[in-house]
Amino acid sequence: MTGYQQFRDVRWARVATIHPATPEEEMMARGSIRRMLIEFHREWTTLREREEGTAWVPAANALLDRYSHGLYDIICDIEAVIGEDLAVTIRCLSADMIKTTNILIMTGCEEECRRRGDALAKEALRHAERCLAKFTGR
Repeated sequence: MTGYQQFRDVRWARVATIHPATPEEEMMARGSIRRMLIEFHREWTTLREREEGTAWVPAANALLDRYSHGLYDIICDIEAVIGEDLAVTIRCLSADMIKTTNILIMTGCEEECRRRGDALAKEALRHAERCLAKFTGR
């Protein structure tokens, strides 16, 4: 089961908070984002190693599309809990995934998509660690 499949049904209430989120709520929200980012990295790495030729292009397209929308959806649901800074950062990552998907679709340029996807996967890991940094002091 992918991270997207695992978390797509998790819906955080979009409630205007009168009080700031508790540290536990924020930690749980950041943990959800972190798991999704790590799962994206893992699936991208597996795809890179396994698929070749014509099968790679639609698989990469589907993976990028699925995670870009999944990340955007979860950020919309938990933005009040995690804060604007992290929310904007993850939205930008989602937008980069969508751009890469569009480039792949329009040009069919496999090698360019591989390079951009590799960069996105590294960026996802960097942000996953940032999700924990606040709570672990790293």
